[in-house]
Amino acid sequence: MVVTRAMLMRSHPVPQPRYLFGTMPAALTTLWRDGLDSPLLEPVLLRAAARRAEALPEAARARMKPFVAAARARYRVALELRDRDSQGVAFGLLRDAALLALSALEAVDSESLLEPRAPRAVWDRFMLLEQPGAPGSLAEARIVLGSDDALAPDSVPASDASRLRSSAEEGVAWLLSLAEVRSARELLRARVVRSSLLVVAAIAIVWAGLSYWLALAALSSH
Repeated sequence: MVVTRAMLMRSHPVPQPRYLFGTMPAALTTLWRDGLDSPLLEPVLLRAAARRAEALPEAARARMKPFVAAARARYRVALELRDRDSQGVAFGLLRDAALLALSALEAVDSESLLEPRAPRAVWDRFMLLEQPGAPGSLAEARIVLGSDDALAPDSVPASDASRLRSSAEEGVAWLLSLAEVRSARELLRARVVRSSLLVVAAIAIVWAGLSYWLALAALSSH
């Protein structure tokens, strides 16, 4: 009996179910948070954008806005140019949009932008920073977006144009997502509107599917 009691005293306690259940809420919370932070939900929930907005002073946001507005204008026009004859123009606009977006990011910390302002120099400074979430095509996009050659956009080989165009558009879109100039209140309004539209669309799809199924059921009963 003495030996048995000593062995029990030296042994490690066996976890009881209540200890295991105690870790479940934290695990579920983590899974829920990771799910909400999914890139697929970001256009609707805008969680990453809200975190950037909260970390941005109003003065920095004001400095960034002109650059972001100009970058978005060029990016929108570039997306519309899809014919082969305007391919070089589209690449040129994407390069300008990328440079303006990078300038917006540099304007966060200072009213005077760093020199030199050539695309390659600005890109080199940016690539020295940590880039979590950067698209894998960013390095390839720099072939055109980070070139100082004025004719680089017009010199893209036809065989590479489609791939480089896709990489460049993805790269510019990502840079613009980093240069968030909307306030937390503006993002909240956008989130409410987008979430409402998503819910309405989901209800409409379910209702259409249900109506179709009921119609088929009615036809098959006759």
